[in-house]
Amino acid sequence: MSSEARATVLAAAVDAAPACVFVADGEMRYRAVNAYACELLGYSEEELLAMRIPEVATYDQAPREFATMKETAYLEGTSRLRCKDGEELLLSYVAGEVEVDGETLYVSVGYAEFVS
Repeated sequence: MSSEARATVLAAAVDAAPACVFVADGEMRYRAVNAYACELLGYSEEELLAMRIPEVATYDQAPREFATMKETAYLEGTSRLRCKDGEELLLSYVAGEVEVDGETLYVSVGYAEFVS
């Protein structure tokens, strides 16, 4: 399989995966999100891409945790996310720094459960 075909398969699989995938830049702006994350949070892809992490991860420690991830290039933990309808969920995640086309980005992959 060519690297281009592999990239296409990987992109389709990540978008359809039953896990939340978020890609953010160093300014905490979402640059990409997968379909599952959009569905779970109730936002369209366009809505999430117009947001920054603190607008979804609304707990006080979120910016500090992001800064730690930038310093160490890796982080795992649990985040509290607010859905579009105001409901909250807990996201257990692993996140890390990646280089894409010369740009440093931060990828987080996790699974969620709703807070009752």
